[in-house]
Amino acid sequence: MNKNQLMMLGGAAVMIPTAALANDYELIRSYTLAEGAAEYEALNTNASNIKVGVQIQGRYQINSRDDASTALAMADDDFTQGFVIRRAKVAISGDVTESITGKLQFAFDRGSGAAKLEDAALSWEVNDDFTIRVGQFKPGVLREELVSSKKQLSAERSATNETFNQDYTQGVELKFGGDQWRGTVSLNDGFKAGNTAFNSASEADFGVSARAEFLVGGGEFGQFKQFTSFRGSNSGGMVGVALHHETMGDTNPSFTPTTDMTTGTVDFSWAGDGWNVFAAGIWRSMDMGVMTVNDYGLVLQGGAFVSDQDEIFARWSSVMPDEDNGVGSDEDYNDVTVGWNHYLMPESHAAKFTLAVTFSLDAPGASIVKTSDGHNLLSDSEDGQIGLIGQMQILY
Repeated sequence: MNKNQLMMLGGAAVMIPTAALANDYELIRSYTLAEGAAEYEALNTNASNIKVGVQIQGRYQINSRDDASTALAMADDDFTQGFVIRRAKVAISGDVTESITGKLQFAFDRGSGAAKLEDAALSWEVNDDFTIRVGQFKPGVLREELVSSKKQLSAERSATNETFNQDYTQGVELKFGGDQWRGTVSLNDGFKAGNTAFNSASEADFGVSARAEFLVGGGEFGQFKQFTSFRGSNSGGMVGVALHHETMGDTNPSFTPTTDMTTGTVDFSWAGDGWNVFAAGIWRSMDMGVMTVNDYGLVLQGGAFVSDQDEIFARWSSVMPDEDNGVGSDEDYNDVTVGWNHYLMPESHAAKFTLAVTFSLDAPGASIVKTSDGHNLLSDSEDGQIGLIGQMQILY
């Protein structure tokens, strides 16, 4: 074997282990990157902390109107009845870190079955007394709207709430407070601005919402996530005040004329040992440049348990429009609701039957009150409308 052949064999001997080491290095590097990526994804998808919740409300509804109502296409349309899935919702929530949580909730349309985004928010608990929430949520204004549909006293929120409520918006909200008081302040896109683009005509130029709540007596804030107060509950109350202002028409897309809307509310809730009371007053001012209208609303409701699983309730709802709304929209509207809740499992909303009957004391068609098949108040030029709801709710 000559010198050149020896040199070639020596080079090959060196290259073989070098190539093997290079391959091992690439394998180690790939494993390290994969492991790092897995840890990164685990940080964002902590499966052990993910919660999935489902809400289903199935109903049988009856609505009866005066056959003289001009809102009817035919006189025989004065009586309507049928079944409906009022609400079908899926919510997913979980922890991103020990201090950051997220929630995503969809509701399926009762008419088409199409999924619609409701909650989509990220919350960062900076400390025990201060939290920042960003995304799509209900801003802190009307308390009746802030209480989940799962934990209402009646089968449906009041007609007053449906006329003035904030619904969903998009923005950033600051939460703060202590054991006896708490508050929220948010910068947002205005009332009813969920699922909108930043240049949508459905958004306000800007909205600002602020709400403060104060405990009185021996209650705790956790009691006021619902209106019901089960037997054995601590007795205590909560006072709430809120103010919202938004402007529309000064940025793209613009409205004519520019409109400023201000909504204020004061509410009081009391949770007793097996009974509850809630009262709220609402004021809304619409400044449209050439005129300003001031509309008002009142809600008073209460319930009491007659057994460990049976609760009776009653509610009065009133909408009082400004006379400057004009003929056909300036009359007061009042209704009364009475009903019964049966909790299949004591002290739980997870399986609940509700029977509610609403009597309209005034004609909704002469007022600004909102009508909808959802809360079983249909368009009507006469008073005396009767709406009955029999509802079964399941939560899991």
